[in-house]
Amino acid sequence: MGHDWVVPAELDGQHVLAVPGGSDVVALATAWFPDARWEQQPSVSAPAVTRPAGARFRGVAVQEAAVVTTGSLRLGDAGLLVGPVTVEGHDLYGLAEPSERAVAWTTAAARHVAGLTVTPDRLHRLAPSAGAAVDLTLWSAQPVSAADVVPVVRPALSGSRLGGVPQPHGGAPTPFSLTATFEYDGAIVVSMERPGERPAVLDALDWREHGPWAYRVVWEPLEPGELATESPSPLHVIARDRVAPSMARVAAALREAVGGTVVDSSGFVVTPDELRHRSARR
Repeated sequence: MGHDWVVPAELDGQHVLAVPGGSDVVALATAWFPDARWEQQPSVSAPAVTRPAGARFRGVAVQEAAVVTTGSLRLGDAGLLVGPVTVEGHDLYGLAEPSERAVAWTTAAARHVAGLTVTPDRLHRLAPSAGAAVDLTLWSAQPVSAADVVPVVRPALSGSRLGGVPQPHGGAPTPFSLTATFEYDGAIVVSMERPGERPAVLDALDWREHGPWAYRVVWEPLEPGELATESPSPLHVIARDRVAPSMARVAAALREAVGGTVVDSSGFVVTPDELRHRSARR
C-alpha cells in the first residue's frame, strides 16, 4: 500500500494501524486478545435523499453524504482501538489507550495483512515484511516419534543435510529436534514438544482442530542477529526466500500426517491454502 497519505486529525496523538480496506480487524484482534469486542460498533448511515420544495425544484433530488461513525474495539486489558477512518482505500485505526502489547500487536497485524503502522509523532511509518514471519508451528493432538517424522519431512527438505536422525525405537513419543542444514542458507530445525503455553489464537478454535503438541519449523540463518531487524541485508532476504517454501512444505506435510492447526510466528493461523501458496514460492 502507498505511504504518502496524511493521517486524519481525529487520530492525532494515537499510534495508528493501517490495513487494506475491508480487513477483518476483529479477527486480527482476537488472534492476540481472545476477549476483544466492540464497545461501539462502527456504522455507516444510508445517504438521505431530499427533494427541495418549490416549483422550480420539481423533480430534483439531492443526495446527502452518508454519515460514518467510528467504533471502539476493546483489546481486553491491553487497550482500546478506535476506527476505522478510511483514507485512500486504507482503514486506519488508532490506539486510544496504548500498551506495549497492543503496539506489538499492531506490528504483527500489519505484517499479516500487508499493512503498516504510524507512530504518534508521525515521524515513523513501518510496513513490516510479511516474508519475515517464516517460522511455523503445527499444534496437534497426535504426537509421533522423530523416527516416524523423518520420512514425512525429508522430501520437503531437498538440498539439505538432515542430521541427528534417530533409529526407530519403541515406547511413547518424546520431544525431539532434527536439523536440516543448507550450504548457504543456514538451517531449518524441526522439533516437537509439549509446551506449557500456546498462542491465544487457538482459543477461538474448536478444541478438535488442534492439540497440546507443538511441531515447530524454525529457521536459523547464518547471521541470527538479522532476525531482529526490519531492514535485513539482501543476502539474508535471499536466503529467507529460499528456505521459506521448504518450511511451508514441512508444515503442510506434518499437518497432513497428524492433523492440527498451523500458526505463524506472528501468532496468526496459516490456512492450508496459504501453506500451498507459500510452498509454491521461489
